[in-house]
Amino acid sequence: MRSLIRGLEVLEIISEHQPIGVSELTRMLKVPKSTVQRTLMSLAQAGWLQLAGSERTRWELTHHAWVIGQRAGKTASLREIALPVMRVLGESTAEAIHLGVPDGTQNVVTLERVDSTQAVRVYNPLGATFPFYSCSSGKAILAYWPESKVDEVLSRPMHKLTDRTTVDAAVLRAELLQVRERGYALNTAENRPGVCAIGAPILDRDGYAVAALCISIPQDRYDWRHVPQWGEELTASAAVIGRELSASAGG
Repeated sequence: MRSLIRGLEVLEIISEHQPIGVSELTRMLKVPKSTVQRTLMSLAQAGWLQLAGSERTRWELTHHAWVIGQRAGKTASLREIALPVMRVLGESTAEAIHLGVPDGTQNVVTLERVDSTQAVRVYNPLGATFPFYSCSSGKAILAYWPESKVDEVLSRPMHKLTDRTTVDAAVLRAELLQVRERGYALNTAENRPGVCAIGAPILDRDGYAVAALCISIPQDRYDWRHVPQWGEELTASAAVIGRELSASAGG
């Protein structure tokens, strides 16, 4: 029982101070460092924690905490609020609509989807994860995160997933500025061959991205002339979800 309580204490502290190192956790918990390390490894093996940062000495929560919080919360969950809006957007665009949330500072995880009714369509299974730097949802979220968290993400090694993936941190930073200017991010076959996407952030009351909404489109149907219209519909939909999410939380 004591180990369970300690594990919950570790999760609570990390949720407030992530990413956080073992030494700082040891000071805050006032227990031996070896005990903290064992607890961290157990929580990581169970899928609740992951290493953060290129130094691999700090820890952060995974998306499991978010999912449990959504199930247990007394207010309306993000998924419940987003799904009706996603369905309307899917009908309007006839393309797949995906809802993504941060998986710590490592990836974006697919929390919900509305599939396209077209024969050729993009399919992302629920729980699928993608790097921040290669997908439109990830770039949309990064554009509305504090600089310190952006540094955390872009300081890690980045790898090309397709021949179009940008792995240069300076180029990505410039792209994030463009995302903030127009309100949405683009992915032109940077994450998966043959798949393009447009992503917009879902913001909390402080203007911080807590999730992202995206339209996923087969590359053969991706027409740059439609991007401004898609982007306008997408950002309006994401804004509706953000307002309703804040209202459900009492704000």
